[in-house]
Amino acid sequence: MRKTYATSTSIAGLLLLTIVGCSSAPATLQQGPDAEITKDGLVKVDNSKLELSYVKPGVNWRQYTKLYFVPTKVTNDHPADYRAPRIDRQTDGAFATYDLPQESLDKMAVQFSKTVQDVFNSEQPFELVSSKGPNTLIVETAVSDIRLSAPVEKSRRSYNSMGTTYTQNSGSMVLLAVLKDGQTGDVLAKAADRAMGFDQWRQNTKVFNWGDVKTVYRRWVTDFKNALMTAAAEGTP
Repeated sequence: MRKTYATSTSIAGLLLLTIVGCSSAPATLQQGPDAEITKDGLVKVDNSKLELSYVKPGVNWRQYTKLYFVPTKVTNDHPADYRAPRIDRQTDGAFATYDLPQESLDKMAVQFSKTVQDVFNSEQPFELVSSKGPNTLIVETAVSDIRLSAPVEKSRRSYNSMGTTYTQNSGSMVLLAVLKDGQTGDVLAKAADRAMGFDQWRQNTKVFNWGDVKTVYRRWVTDFKNALMTAAAEGTP
C-alpha cells in the first residue's frame, strides 16, 4: 500500500527489513511419528526464531570452530506462483519496475559479507576462513523473492517529477541458509525466513532504507552467531 505526492524529489529504496521471531519458547526438535523430516534427514525445529528451520539430530556443534561463508547470492528470483504487482502506467510511469537493478543486488550481497566480517570479529569464538576443511562449518546463504512496496527509484515517474512516495512498509525478501560439514559436505541444517518491512508510514527513500538493510543484516548475523554459541555450549541443538 502506498501513496505518491508531487511535492519534492523522491528516491525509492532498497528493502526495509526485519527478522521476525516466531516464539519466545525454547527451540526444540520435533519428535515422535509425526515429526517432519526432510529427505536428507533433517528434523523440523519448533519455536524457531526463523519461519522455517530444520536440523540434523545428534550433531556435535562443539567441533566447529571455523566458519566458511560462501559469498551470498542476491537475486530477483521468485517462486512459480508469484504474481508481480500491477504497474499503474499513469501514476508509476511507462518504465516502472519492481525488480532491483543488478548493481543494487550486488551491493546487498557485498554488504552481507561486510556484516559477517564485522559480527564475527577477533573477539568471537569462531574463526572466519576462506576455504573448506576440518572443524569448519560451511554457511551458504541466498536472498531472493524480493518484493518492493514501490517501484525502483529511477524507474518511477515521480523520480523525475519532483514527487515523493510514502509506503506503509518498504517490502520483504526471503533469506535462505544451509549449513554443511566442511569435510564431508553433509547438510547439517537449513533455514528460511521472510524479512518484512516495518509497519509504519514513512517516506520511501534509498538513504533510510539502506540503513535499515544494514541494521537487519546485523541482527540476523548476530542471532546466527548466538545460536551457534548456544548449540556449541550444549553440544547439540
